[in-house]
Amino acid sequence: MSVKSGSAKFSLATMPIEEYPNLPEVEGISGSLPGDEFASAVSQVATAASRDDVTPVITGVLLDVSATAVTMMATDRYRVAAKEVVWTGAGVTEEGLQALIPARTLAEIGKTFSHAGELTITINVGGERELVAFSSAQRTVTTLLIKGAFPPVQKLFPESTPDYAVVNTNDLIEATRRVALVLDREAPLRFTFNVDGVGLEALGSEQAQASETIDGHLVGKECVVSLKPQFLIDGLSAAHSDFVRVAFTQTDNPNKPGPVLITAQKSQDSDDTHSYRYLLQPNLLMR
Repeated sequence: MSVKSGSAKFSLATMPIEEYPNLPEVEGISGSLPGDEFASAVSQVATAASRDDVTPVITGVLLDVSATAVTMMATDRYRVAAKEVVWTGAGVTEEGLQALIPARTLAEIGKTFSHAGELTITINVGGERELVAFSSAQRTVTTLLIKGAFPPVQKLFPESTPDYAVVNTNDLIEATRRVALVLDREAPLRFTFNVDGVGLEALGSEQAQASETIDGHLVGKECVVSLKPQFLIDGLSAAHSDFVRVAFTQTDNPNKPGPVLITAQKSQDSDDTHSYRYLLQPNLLMR
């Protein structure tokens, strides 16, 4: 093959077409949803997947599929992200099915179809090669699934959270970034949620400390938790909302608060939405 452009000239050898592998044809359970909603959901969840290849099963995003919805979930042991999107599925039984897709691959697929119209997802599980195909218009992307049992993270989400604070999302993100500047990379921030708002404290060293207070609306008991700044920012950024509800759960040990649940909220006075949920475990990050 010869390629010419102006004074540039390239000559490339070709390979026998018979040596090119056959592209897989995926047949199985399928359904459809808008491409932009799919891409948005992937971006909200994939950030929580583990990057440690030692445990491949948690480097993926789980698609928990029913006839009417797809719930995406990811975890790296310290946090869990979940997002539910409505879809129109065909052939899904009451038991549903699950597909575990590499998070990095799914993130790229989300970008590919972010501007697509209707996206069709076809899942083939149970055979020798478990595959999932994403198709829209003239584009199809196929990937192998990760084999293994995904942790039962769904049961970690609390049924109710009477104690919570409602905070402006951007205010909390920016304050966290500012106060965390004095911290070492892995050090957590101390957050105090009370009637006066949200207090942030960082004790980086004897030479550097920082603190800040922002507005917040508290419902129920006040709470003090220690959270890793970047993990918190990931969850807040993925909420895609002007306000977030930061809810607290209790444990038998008063010195170790339970997981913090972040959900999206349109305004300070509106109800939260559970289509997106981000669970962060503070006691694993306290020092």
